[in-house]
Amino acid sequence: MRVLLNEPIGEDYRSLIQFAFDVCDTFLFIKHSQRSYNQSFDKVVRELESDFIYCKEQNQWPGTISVPTAMVYYFHTSEKSKGIIKNITDSLFNWNAPNLPDDLCFLKGDKQWLVNTSHERLCDIITESESELEQLKTINGLIYRIVKK
Repeated sequence: MRVLLNEPIGEDYRSLIQFAFDVCDTFLFIKHSQRSYNQSFDKVVRELESDFIYCKEQNQWPGTISVPTAMVYYFHTSEKSKGIIKNITDSLFNWNAPNLPDDLCFLKGDKQWLVNTSHERLCDIITESESELEQLKTINGLIYRIVKK
């Protein structure tokens, strides 16, 4: 099922990130070739360096097919990276140039879990787990709509 989300802000953002780190093993964000980023992009990558997996030029990532391509940065989830991601901003839609990398997303194994297209202010969770759905419902105001396949 697809769980469409309202914008996670403040404590809702931190709760969602906590849950994503509990459920998922990988997260990613992107750097568009056509956008400018300030120094905070490089700072974020440096702070997450110990969990870095790889970076790859791609034209597709969760929620997006793009021309031109972008650099997609992949990271392992860890306690350290969770603290950084939870505290670097207070909204999922702030993951957008120029201040932060774009489109923070989470993967559960090789499957998309949290899909975020920040500049379009769209995010959803893809899950078949009723227990995950119940946990999401405990975050007040987060769920906009549930679409069952």
